[in-house]
Amino acid sequence: MTKLAFISIHPEFIQSYLNIGIFNRASTAKLASFETIGLRDYAIDNHGTIDSRPYGGGDGMVLRPEPLARALDAYSDGRKVHTIYTSPAGKQFEHHDAVRLSEMPKDIVFICGRFAGVDQRFIDRRVDEQFSLGSFVVSGGELPCLLIADALLRQVRGVLGNDLSAENDSFAAGLNGMVEFPLYSRPEEFEGVRVPEELLSGNHERIQEWRNQHLTKK
Repeated sequence: MTKLAFISIHPEFIQSYLNIGIFNRASTAKLASFETIGLRDYAIDNHGTIDSRPYGGGDGMVLRPEPLARALDAYSDGRKVHTIYTSPAGKQFEHHDAVRLSEMPKDIVFICGRFAGVDQRFIDRRVDEQFSLGSFVVSGGELPCLLIADALLRQVRGVLGNDLSAENDSFAAGLNGMVEFPLYSRPEEFEGVRVPEELLSGNHERIQEWRNQHLTKK
C-alpha cells in the first residue's frame, strides 16, 4: 500500500482533497493511505510559533526547523521515510519521477512550505528530494504537493478504472514519452469545425496512423 503524509500549517486544505477524485478512489480501494499532520501541533511554544525572521534580514518569515523536525519524527517514529519538499530550488518534477515514487517502498512525507520558505538546515538534514513544478511561485506547498501525489497515485496499479489510462497518458511508455494527440468528442461539428475525417472513418489503422502523426514532443 502506498502511504502518503502531509506536514502543513493548513491540514484542512489537504483533507479537503482527500475526500474526492483519485485520492478517495485510492483510499476506498485500500491501495493508498493518507495522513495530515498539523505543523502548529509541534510549535515551539504555547502561542503556536512555527516561524521566525530570517537571519541577515529581508522580507517574510521562515519556517523554523524544530517544529518541522518534531512533526517528521513523530510521524516516522523511527521508521525510514522518504521526504519531499517543493520549492523553486528543486529539480523539475517529471513523469518518470511519478513512476519511481509510485514504487517507493517507504512512506512518502510531503513538507508543505509556507511564507518565505523553510530553514535550510532542515532541508539539508531531513529532506530527501526537492521538486519544482515550474518557474513560478505560489503561496504555499499544499497544491504542489497534492499535484505530485495525484501524479504518482495515477501510476499505482488498480487506482484508475483502467490501468491502460496511465500507460497511455502523455509522457508514458504507451506514447513513447510523447504528448497525447488531440481528442474530439460529440458532436461531429462545433462552430463550423468538424472532427477530422480520419477519426470518423472507422478504419482502425487509419485512425492509429492519424494519432501517431499528431503525437508531439514537449
